[in-house]
Amino acid sequence: MFQVDPGESKKRLDHYLAQKCLPFSRSRIQKIIDEGLITVNGGEETASYKVRGGDLITVRIPPPAPSEETPEEMPLDILFEDDFLIVLNKPPQLVVHPAPGHRSGTLLNGLLGHLARTRDPEKLEDPPRAGLVHRLDQDTSGLMVVGKTSEVLDHLMGQFKDRNVSKSYIALVIGIPPSKRGTIDAPIGRSSGDRKKFAVTASGKPSLTRYRVMTTYVEGYALLDISLLTGRTHQIRVHFHHLGYPLAGDPVYRKKGGREEGRFPRIMLHAARLGFTHPVTGQEMNFSAPIPEDMQGALNSLTERPLAEIKTPTGPP
Repeated sequence: MFQVDPGESKKRLDHYLAQKCLPFSRSRIQKIIDEGLITVNGGEETASYKVRGGDLITVRIPPPAPSEETPEEMPLDILFEDDFLIVLNKPPQLVVHPAPGHRSGTLLNGLLGHLARTRDPEKLEDPPRAGLVHRLDQDTSGLMVVGKTSEVLDHLMGQFKDRNVSKSYIALVIGIPPSKRGTIDAPIGRSSGDRKKFAVTASGKPSLTRYRVMTTYVEGYALLDISLLTGRTHQIRVHFHHLGYPLAGDPVYRKKGGREEGRFPRIMLHAARLGFTHPVTGQEMNFSAPIPEDMQGALNSLTERPLAEIKTPTGPP
């Protein structure tokens, strides 16, 4: 347990803990915070929480495995790279960060291997840093941005926090929403019944999702274009499960006894577009990634139906 000294107020929670001799990198600390294993005054906070004098921080974490964050050779689908950041298209089934059961072969291992092989020692930190600005679930494919230095990482994380990053996804849901577009405004917090899951709860954090129906299918599915205005863990999966339209192929947030079980190779969710401001050049960066083969193959097995039967709202989304 740590008690924050008044002179250390206003530091980010992850920065504060990284300086307290914990045997973890800041990216690892961020993941542990996301898992709810670090609390402030008995409650959960985000990695960007600004600590205050007198805060009591409780840390419940196992010692890291020695194989964590080891550089590895791995093919990466890099769409953009300069001295400051990398934008890549993550394939499905790839774990982002080392964790129990996945001590190696993760995206972070591959990024560290790439940087160790290609970095300019005069421009990058030593040892090489792969700053994960955000994460995608193992089964989710699509776009991610990675910072190469602490300064760039902090700038990008600030853009995410201030909602200055545009993120949109393509998802296949079970059932067909009654309107062609809509907004889901429902707070998300940890599930009271399962700490590994999240749920819509009155005590949760504000969460906002917008969607547009792109295609519907005779078999009772709908393909959605989804924009996130907040960045909660499992936000898309939780919001659409709450509405009664869980994502196809989702083994966690799904309808019990769903007839689609085994029909889809994974969660039908793809991070298709990503936009942000370059932390150094100030240039507006916009990227897109096509639907991967496994997801496209699943869509091709379905029969499209007309959208005309779905209502179009007359007001703003």
